Amino acid sequence: MPRRKSDPAYAVGYKRPPKSTQFKPGVSGNPKGKPKGSRPVGALLQEIIRQKIAVTENGKTRRLPVLEIMLRRLANEAMRGDQRSIKFLLALLEHYGESSQTTLQLSEMIAEDAEILAEYLDETTVAEPQPSAAEKENEP
Repeated sequence: MPRRKSDPAYAVGYKRPPKSTQFKPGVSGNPKGKPKGSRPVGALLQEIIRQKIAVTENGKTRRLPVLEIMLRRLANEAMRGDQRSIKFLLALLEHYGESSQTTLQLSEMIAEDAEILAEYLDETTVAEPQPSAAEKENEP
């Protein structure tokens, strides 16, 4: 067995590896770098929920997102009388029931309010004439 060249001043032993196996200056000990970790659970859930799956309804095949399929199945179970499904579906409806599609838009509501106020002001000005500036000054 060939003998290695060794520095007589450097003794190989516990916590003293041979010079040939030590990290070289300026060279990384992990050349490939840190391995990429797995994706966060939230990102995986979002991807799974948004995935579209082929579903056959009334003889027609449609591609629907997983979340919609789950909600439809929950509604079907609730209609069959499953008490837990009914309770959960009602809780979801209470929490998410009011969306921008089901409620009036603020601009529409403001426009309607403005029309109502204009009509009200027109009615009140016709019914009760406003006193002029001269009449206001003469009042005690």
